Amino acid sequence: EIAKYQIMMGGQQGGGMGGQNTAEFEIYGYDLTETDNVSHALADSLRNTPGVVEVVISRSDYEPRYLVDFDREKLALHGLNFSTAATYVRDRIYGSTATRYREDGEESDVRVRYEPLERVSIESIENMMLYSSTGHVVRVKDVGEVKEGFTLPTIERKDRQRMVSVSAVLADGYALSQGVAAGNAIISKMDIPQNVSVQVAGSYEDQMDANKDMGTLFILIVILVFIVMAAQFESLTYPFIIILAIPFAIVGILVLLALTGTNLNIMSMMGGIMLAGIVVKNGIVLIDYTQLMRERGYGLIQSAVKAGRSRLRPVLMTTLTTILGMVPMAVGTGVGAEMWRPLGVSVIGGLTVGTLMTLIYVPTMFCIFGGVGIKRQRKQLKKQRELNEYYLAHKDKMVRDRTGKRVED
Repeated sequence: EIAKYQIMMGGQQGGGMGGQNTAEFEIYGYDLTETDNVSHALADSLRNTPGVVEVVISRSDYEPRYLVDFDREKLALHGLNFSTAATYVRDRIYGSTATRYREDGEESDVRVRYEPLERVSIESIENMMLYSSTGHVVRVKDVGEVKEGFTLPTIERKDRQRMVSVSAVLADGYALSQGVAAGNAIISKMDIPQNVSVQVAGSYEDQMDANKDMGTLFILIVILVFIVMAAQFESLTYPFIIILAIPFAIVGILVLLALTGTNLNIMSMMGGIMLAGIVVKNGIVLIDYTQLMRERGYGLIQSAVKAGRSRLRPVLMTTLTTILGMVPMAVGTGVGAEMWRPLGVSVIGGLTVGTLMTLIYVPTMFCIFGGVGIKRQRKQLKKQRELNEYYLAHKDKMVRDRTGKRVED
């Protein structure tokens, strides 16, 4: 008897709750032979791919079996029926419970069957004794024929189609997208029959759906944050300046993930979504104080400088408390650390770069947009002044009394 074992390494960095990344490919087709050939060809190529430590085919192999074909007429001549003869053969090979053994309050089944050497070959099965109800003894070969064959594998179905999956377990440090890309490159070079189709499935398919949901969620968060700031500032310019600080946070996330060798997964994306509401708070503090300085009569650049100097300490305090709070999560090595580490790394990287750029970017953009606004106001005032001067110069020609006569100065 041959037993098959499969070893899966846990605790590795991956998209799930522990376990290694697994790139799964589903092969659809009705013909078992064609799908078996495609699956084994794909598996052989994946085994030679760098970063793939194990390849598993979901469909089991054809296993040898013995088939006893009884002749019903011969069974009847010896006083046996089909059910009785089949039960005798099965009990001698797999065993039957004869009694139960009791010891110290515990019971164990006592199974009786032939010893291994007497039940593993065709000759031994043919020489097995069958007993009729009258006590007549006959051998299996006298009432039937023993044949050797193979059992059909278990047929998996998905969406009412026959399917076999090929799973490639990736080594630590290899992203799921890398395994899928290597598999797609192999599939593109294979000669696949017309009635057989191969597609990527498993964790990668779930990851793509999750990415779409994350993207939609990120857009909704940015819109809601913009609406809240526009309502509070009663302006569209200031929220626009603050929202533009979010791309700097995304750059910080990608840079720190690359430096630490951390993969971009669902947890790191969640960190980016969290930063969409965290990074803007520093910009809100700066813009609000700058606007207060403008209302007190300070100039544009002077207001930005005073706001940056006065709000520097609160900004650094709130940022450092958040970053230092995430450090244990980013450097942790305990149980589940491989799942939470990308979240801590993304928040630290995004908040660090986002805060530094906010301290430089927000005052600069405030001065730029404020300067444009001042120029626009000056143009309007100049135009209004020219209109007043023109009116005063031509007042006698433009103003008439109630009788319709022109009024002289």
